Amino acid sequence: MSADTEQKILDAALKVFSEKGYNGARTRIIAETSGFTEMTLFRKFETKENLFNRVLSENKHKIMEDVDSLLVLDEEEKDPKVQFRTLILNLVDLVDENFEYVNIIIYEREKIPDSVSKIFVSYLASYLEKILPERELDYTVLAFMILSFLYFIILNKKTEETFLDLNHAIEEFISYHSNNLEL
Repeated sequence: MSADTEQKILDAALKVFSEKGYNGARTRIIAETSGFTEMTLFRKFETKENLFNRVLSENKHKIMEDVDSLLVLDEEEKDPKVQFRTLILNLVDLVDENFEYVNIIIYEREKIPDSVSKIFVSYLASYLEKILPERELDYTVLAFMILSFLYFIILNKKTEETFLDLNHAIEEFISYHSNNLEL
């Protein structure tokens, strides 16, 4: 099987697992979405569980690379307000670009052995501590709040019945936290 065929199946599986969850995702639907037969899918991945695990591992690798490049401290920028604003805007893009994977992580967490969300919260908390040093706050809680907000704001964007203006909500979030964190 060519790498292109495999990637098309993995992309289709990511989409279907995100929309329907593990239990609702049928291999027939994944195969149809990818443009291949169910036999081709099983030839390569053997089981739905193998396919699911491969989707998780490949996307975990990709998102962690993105997180590593995103959470690099800009030594030249000293203004914590600018750093915080840049962080939030970059995270909005990251969650938006990887929403299907993030959605799977949230709704299928019992099937995921090593919690990517815990790793991500920990990375973000460490970064927040660097840009907002010596604050009397729980950086892990702040990281969790940021990620929760980002998930729901992007979920709102992805639904047909949006009830929030994305840009306004992000600006309000940044403003509120900048003021309360005394940036």
